[in-house]
Amino acid sequence: MPRLTTLFASLLIAALIYLTLVAGIDGDHTLAAMKQLDLTGWTAILGLSLFNYALRFVRWHVYMRWLGHRLPVMRHALIYIAGFALTTTPGKAGEGVRAIYLARLGVSYPHTLAAMFAERFLDLLAITLLSMLVLIAFSDYVFWVVVPIVVLAAMLLAIRRRGLLAAAQRRTAQPTNFVGRMAHGAVAAWDHAFALTDWRPLYAGLALALLAWAAEGLSVFLIAQRLGLPLAVETAIGIYAVGMLVGALSFLPGGLGSTEAAMTLLLKLSGIAASSAIGVVLIARIATLWFAVVLGLFCLAALQLEYYLTRQATTENQPSPDRSP
Repeated sequence: MPRLTTLFASLLIAALIYLTLVAGIDGDHTLAAMKQLDLTGWTAILGLSLFNYALRFVRWHVYMRWLGHRLPVMRHALIYIAGFALTTTPGKAGEGVRAIYLARLGVSYPHTLAAMFAERFLDLLAITLLSMLVLIAFSDYVFWVVVPIVVLAAMLLAIRRRGLLAAAQRRTAQPTNFVGRMAHGAVAAWDHAFALTDWRPLYAGLALALLAWAAEGLSVFLIAQRLGLPLAVETAIGIYAVGMLVGALSFLPGGLGSTEAAMTLLLKLSGIAASSAIGVVLIARIATLWFAVVLGLFCLAALQLEYYLTRQATTENQPSPDRSP
């Protein structure tokens, strides 16, 4: 697990790059668009984001129960949301910070990695399925939606094969170098995640993922509506999903840049002016990505403060070496 200072540095760099991007593209127009959203509008789109986070946490909490862990709901939610603070790290690897705090509750690292593996896979599958909504408006882009679905279906069939898992376990049983240890850890996570990719948790998890990501896509529709821009609700959800899919496939931290570019292009193809499209996209990203980061930072700070206070209290209560017992 990377040091927290390294992860925070990555977050700070991502934030600075994003602010520079906003200012460089059309900062004045974006600010003007943000002012057009009244309190009701902001409450609605932020509420949809909270709905997304809540559904994803419910799925994560159930995953932990399936893996045999009974965790206090409120504390578990705090740990889960804290992972959002580091969403902008490459590959969302920083969200693995949850493993540190869950380990203090008795959850092994392989179990946390298994839950992350299942979560990532189902989120990607859900976003890919929602991306098909753009076919209603953009039939020329069918190739870019169908191909990822075929790849994900093939991956699902592969990870559900016990024989393939057993072969991977034999090949990584005795790691001798860093790459070998990484492969061994990945295979261990695959083994633990096997139960989470069974049909019952698969369908339940996918249903929650579809509902969660459709909610954030709906925020794009609400933003466009508040700005007086014509955009069908299914097209808005599909455009958001395509943007998220492009961002995930780009392997850029948080999909920064690639997600915005894809969404802006599709909004322009929908008949929305470029300046207005950029405003919609940047507001949507503030209400989804950066809202999650801010919430995560508060939760992470609370966890860290509790940890330091607990450690300090434990140290003070320990008898001094020169004090008689």
